[in-house]
Amino acid sequence: MDPLAQLKDIHLPGAVHNYPIAPGWWLVALSLLVLLIFVGLRIRRYIVKHKAKKQALKQLANASDTVAVVNTLKWALLAYFPRSQVAHLSGDNLKAFLTMTLPTKHQESFQQLSADNFNTVYQSNDKTNSQGDLLSSANETEFSQAAKLWLNQALPPKDESYSDDNSLITESSTINSAIVKTEKSALKSTEVVGAKS
Repeated sequence: MDPLAQLKDIHLPGAVHNYPIAPGWWLVALSLLVLLIFVGLRIRRYIVKHKAKKQALKQLANASDTVAVVNTLKWALLAYFPRSQVAHLSGDNLKAFLTMTLPTKHQESFQQLSADNFNTVYQSNDKTNSQGDLLSSANETEFSQAAKLWLNQALPPKDESYSDDNSLITESSTINSAIVKTEKSALKSTEVVGAKS
């Protein structure tokens, strides 16, 4: 018997795919997919978080008087803070809360720009200043600047302790102490203005 006759034909291997993907590449692709999903969710969260701020700034640009500015600020407050914490605020309490939520470096300028406008909203229109409408429009412009400062610097809140469980203001004494600080700084600013003139 011929040993060569017992050999079988040569078997060719199966066709190799043009782009064989090693398991490491699958891990890289999966990691990239997870990273893209994470970045997409962060961008979406950022957009949602800043949507109310953008709308408030647009409303503020169209605000024609002090009442509209205060309403815009209250609307923005309700968008970012618990209703039970901010819905009842008005006048000096509202000003104190807004001041406390600002970074420290912007608090004094906010108090000077807003002056006494939070209280004048609730006064009747028949009271006029000695200098008339010129002073009123200057106050409204400064108040609008104060509102824009607050919207840009305080929103969205960087501190996550503004929930119902961990509220920023838990006692009326905290509000009252903030009002006293606000009044003291307002007195200082009027003394400085009086000394300059």
